[in-house]
Amino acid sequence: MSFPIIPQDLSISAMRSSGYRDTAHALAELIDNSVQSGQESGERTEIELICIDTVHNNGRRRLSNVAVYDNAGGMEPALLRKALQFGNGSRLEPKNQKGIGKFGMGLPNSSISQCKRVDVWSWQKGIVHHAYLDVEEIKKGVMTDVPAPSVSTIPAMWLSLIVGEIGESGTLVVWSDLDRVSWKQSTTLLRHTEFIAGRVYRNFINKKSVRIRLAAYEQNGSGYPALYESFVRPNDPLYLMSGTNAPLPFDQVPAFEKFGELKILVGHNGEEHEVIVRASICKPEARRDGGAKPIGQHTLKNQGISVVRSGRELEMNHSFLHSYDSRERWWGIEVEFDPGLDDVFGVTNNKQAATGFMRLSLEEDAEAEGLSERGYREMLELDSDPRLPMYRISREIEKMLGVMRAQVAKMREGDRVQTKKDRAENKAEQAATDSVNRRRDRVGDTGRSDKQEALSDDERTNALSTEIIQDGVEGDKAHEIAVDYVSKKIKFRFKHADAPGQMIFDVGATGGIILVTLNTRHPVHGRLFEALRDDDGPDKQYAKEVLSLVAAWARMEDEAPSEKSRLAMEDARLNWGRIAMDFFDLED
Repeated sequence: MSFPIIPQDLSISAMRSSGYRDTAHALAELIDNSVQSGQESGERTEIELICIDTVHNNGRRRLSNVAVYDNAGGMEPALLRKALQFGNGSRLEPKNQKGIGKFGMGLPNSSISQCKRVDVWSWQKGIVHHAYLDVEEIKKGVMTDVPAPSVSTIPAMWLSLIVGEIGESGTLVVWSDLDRVSWKQSTTLLRHTEFIAGRVYRNFINKKSVRIRLAAYEQNGSGYPALYESFVRPNDPLYLMSGTNAPLPFDQVPAFEKFGELKILVGHNGEEHEVIVRASICKPEARRDGGAKPIGQHTLKNQGISVVRSGRELEMNHSFLHSYDSRERWWGIEVEFDPGLDDVFGVTNNKQAATGFMRLSLEEDAEAEGLSERGYREMLELDSDPRLPMYRISREIEKMLGVMRAQVAKMREGDRVQTKKDRAENKAEQAATDSVNRRRDRVGDTGRSDKQEALSDDERTNALSTEIIQDGVEGDKAHEIAVDYVSKKIKFRFKHADAPGQMIFDVGATGGIILVTLNTRHPVHGRLFEALRDDDGPDKQYAKEVLSLVAAWARMEDEAPSEKSRLAMEDARLNWGRIAMDFFDLED
């Protein structure tokens, strides 16, 4: 009896669970091979992703075959056989790792993660060779080696469905016996793939060095009627490209504008490599539409930091995001590096993640180790720790984000105040004012803001104008808004903005008006107050009621009998916000 270290039937089953997020990301591995081969030839690469649906006896349509065709350089028989071997390939040597390929795992790994059989036809100088892998044959021990490629012809079915001209070289990969696909119908798969592929390969598509056709057909007795056809458009998370899949009019006109570009030299393994950080920020006209509009929904799907290796996106990283703040969708950052920094960025063998790229703080980690920042840095240098350059990259990104977030906050707050005279907060402000007036009739003018009402209307207006200008509102408009508050004797003003610390809201007083800042950095804001910022929705009335409770607290602080008691209330409010962070994080 033999005892193999890795039993063949168990190893192939384990390798099928290779960590692809979904079928669209698995298909990206096949597209990678086509793009890489086409880049080496210098010609535009035509790629076609073709799906076949079969209608079963119960009338349900199900995805039965998936094919990826390209007109690139093709493979000679020896390379074709090697391409179907796990962990082998033509780019394992560092000197050959200049493009998006590297690990020699893409074709077999991605294929068996979705299906039980993969067939490959590849041709050069018009001579076609065929090879395959079959999971069931491997499990039974029938297939122990990758079969030697045999001279063949491209199946007539696929020839009839490929619209491009079949040239002297190319490759066709076909998946069959699909048992692990994420979507059961071809049109659903292709729509998801279009969004992902458009982002992953946006730079190649935008430069017109790659074109990707998506097509779906139904198999029936009379032929293959078409169900769907589309060409992948760029999906740019920086929103600086035109001709993209963003909603009108931002498919042709960029929704964002350039914010800055930073080049960081990183030393690794005795060589210097360049890391490029590109940033963009939304244009006022895109921000004005709000998160509920099509452009807001599109940017929500693309929020995060795009990590790009040799022009190909690996992932959208979310470690820098304030997940509770819906305004995070209004900036974009792209970090690009070359394969020489794969160890630093922690690139996975399926090219779906850069596990070493994340938000890091040298100060926080040094404190956790019980070392000074200098001592911690020296320890990292002695160990040649790949995190050392990542601390620098992370710090530069945080600095850039701080400026962009402040600009986004002012842009929207200023525009919201200027354009929405009948904003939802107005009703809550008036209701809270009426409540305070009734209370003052009973207990008198006990609030510190009440004493400020002794100032002249001009003095009160100027004080409030200064406050509103700081929110990003132009001077004349800020004065007009301030006059409106003072003349109507409104006692409260609510605004959405970043507030210090972890408080849910902050309280102040200017010109006899109690100012309440709803902290957009706190997760409570996204749950309770965000509904106030967009069009009418089912949660808006609930948010207004919550504002009444906030106003009651604010008036309690305003009526504090002494500075000491007011500070105690402020501390309680801050502690409440800290505890709420834990509750909302657990719920997330």
